[in-house]
Amino acid sequence: MTNVDVLVLHGPPGSGKTTLSRSVAELLRVAETANAVIDLDDLSMVYPFPERSFARDNLRAIWPNYAAIPELKLVIPSVIVDEDELVQLRESVPGARFAVCELTAPEAVLKARVTAREPNEYWQRKLRDFVDLFLGRDDLAKIRDFQVSTHDRSAEEAAREVIGKAGWQRYVQQS
Repeated sequence: MTNVDVLVLHGPPGSGKTTLSRSVAELLRVAETANAVIDLDDLSMVYPFPERSFARDNLRAIWPNYAAIPELKLVIPSVIVDEDELVQLRESVPGARFAVCELTAPEAVLKARVTAREPNEYWQRKLRDFVDLFLGRDDLAKIRDFQVSTHDRSAEEAAREVIGKAGWQRYVQQS
């Protein structure tokens, strides 16, 4: 298990975690750089919803398969709920170099994005409330290594900034 970089794209609902993870992966693919995306939401798509640790436990179980890929760049879109969960997430990927990018956008933009994408008022309201909860946190600076705004720019532009701040720019072609 050597030379794996893990980048967590963290942020409130509507900040672009899933979109940016795909854009980062595509830029790395075009540059023929080994990469993967593991969405923790996908690792916990089980009904009824198990404990929050379920996704991390699944990540820990599959980690050796990813860690065996030389020079892998792994992107994990997820919301880190607190400092304890950050510690647990790091422990799920032993030996990896690890960084957290917090994605940002104005509150009104975040709420508009989740309202547009969710299928009904129940989920729209739930995620708008989650935006409020996330933005009201006082621990975000302790969790992130850097921030990138996803507002008023293309996904590729934001992905290039993420890649640059993560120190991965040598792995992608410049535009």
